[in-house]
Amino acid sequence: MLSTLAAFTSASAGASVGQYGPVVHFGASVASFIRTMIPTRIKPEVYLAAGVAAAISAGFNAPIAGVIFASEAILRHFSVRALAPLAVASVSAAAITNLLFKRGAPYDIAPLDFSMHEVIPLLLVMALLSAAIAILFMSNLLKLVSWTGKQNNEPLTIFLAASMMAVIGTIVPEVFGLGTATVNLFFSNHFELTYLLIILGAKFVASILCLGMGLFGGVFSPAIFLGACSGTVVGVIAVMLGYPVSVVPLMTTVGMACVASSVVGAPIAIVVIVFELTQSYQYAVAAIFSVAICSLISTRTYCYSYFDRQLLLRGFDLRHGRENLILGKVKVADLAISPVKGLSPADRCEDIVTSLCDTNNTEAYIVDEHNSLLGVVTLTNALRSSGLTAREVIDTAPSVLVVDQSLKQAMEVARRFVGEAIPVVSSDNKLLGSMSEGDILGAVLTLQEEMKADERN
Repeated sequence: MLSTLAAFTSASAGASVGQYGPVVHFGASVASFIRTMIPTRIKPEVYLAAGVAAAISAGFNAPIAGVIFASEAILRHFSVRALAPLAVASVSAAAITNLLFKRGAPYDIAPLDFSMHEVIPLLLVMALLSAAIAILFMSNLLKLVSWTGKQNNEPLTIFLAASMMAVIGTIVPEVFGLGTATVNLFFSNHFELTYLLIILGAKFVASILCLGMGLFGGVFSPAIFLGACSGTVVGVIAVMLGYPVSVVPLMTTVGMACVASSVVGAPIAIVVIVFELTQSYQYAVAAIFSVAICSLISTRTYCYSYFDRQLLLRGFDLRHGRENLILGKVKVADLAISPVKGLSPADRCEDIVTSLCDTNNTEAYIVDEHNSLLGVVTLTNALRSSGLTAREVIDTAPSVLVVDQSLKQAMEVARRFVGEAIPVVSSDNKLLGSMSEGDILGAVLTLQEEMKADERN
C-alpha cells in the first residue's frame, strides 16, 4: 500500500514514472490479503496472478490481455487450473471499472487505410529500433539504480532526481508525468520531427533519472511513451518518403508494443492489449510481427525483461524456467537420507571388505572420532589392498552432498558422480548418511509431476 501511495505521489507531482507497475503491485497485494482472509485450496501464486490480471484489465480496459499477461509474466505457464480464477478476476475488474468510471480505451487510435504488405519494411525497422531503445533503457536504468544504492543517501538522490526532472520538464513539458495525453498527440501526428527527437531524448533521460534515483513508479508507462515516440518518429519519416499519413498511428502503436514487450517481458499479452485497444486485426498482426523480432533481439542480447534482469542480479535466474526455481527451493535435508555406519581410518582392508559384504554395499565411509567425513574406500580398492589400513587407500576427495544444498545442486553433484551412493554431511562435515542417484532423480521426477499436474489440472 505504501509503495502504491508513493508511486501515486511521484506521478501526480510530474515525475517521469509509470502507473501500471505500482497498480500491478497493488493488485497482487490485495490478492495476498484476500487469501489470508478467505483461505482456499487455490495456490498462492494463482492468487497473485489473479490480482495482477485484475490490475492490467482495469488499467487498460483489456480483460483478455489481463489473463494472458498474468499467465505469461507471473505464472510463466498456461493452465486450465489457473484460467478460471484469472478470468473471473480480470473480467470482474474490467466490468466494475467501466461501471464506476465509464472508461474507454486510454488511447485514441485511427483505423488503417492501406495494405499490410506495404509497411513490412517499416515494421522491421521499428522492431530493430525498439530493441535498441529497450536495451539501452534497461541497461542504463539498472546502472543508475546500482550507483544510487551505493550512495546510501536516499533523500539526497530523490531530491536530485526531482530537481533534474523539474529542469528537463521546464524545457520539454511533454515529459512530465505519465504522458498519456502526449501519446494521444503522437497518434495525430501533432509534432514536428525535430521536436519528436527532443521529446524522445528528454523522456529517455528523465525516466532513467526518476526511476534510477529513488522516485517510486513503474517502467511500463515510460516504455510505452518511449515506444510511441520512436514509432511516431519512424512514421513521420515514412510520410516524408511517400507513405500515407495513416502510417503514423500504426508505427506509434507498434513502437509502444515493441518497447513495452521487451521491457516487461510479455510479448503475447502486449499484442493482445493492442488488439483490445484498437479492435483492429491489422494492428494486431503488425504488432506481432515487430514484437516477435524485437523481443527475440532484446532477449538474446540483454535479457527477457527488466524484471528478469533485476532478479538475475539478486541471484534468481528465471531463464531456466519454473522447474529450476522449484528445484532450488528444495533442500537435500528435505529428501530421504539413508543411514550409514562410518568406519575408522585405522580399520584394515580385510575388515572393511567383511563390513561391506555384511551390509551389501560397495563403498565404506571413513570418519574420525568426531564423526567427520575423511573420505571413501571402495570395495575394489579394499580387495586389492590386503594388509593395508583404510588410511592408506582412502579417497580423500569424494563427491559429497551437504544438507544445506538445493536439489538443483544435488543434481549437479550426481551428474559428475560415479559410484553407489553419495555421502551426505552436515554443514560442519559430520556424516549423516548417503543418497543414491536414484533418490535424487526420484525427487526431481516427483516435482516435475507436481508441476505438470498444476498445468494439466
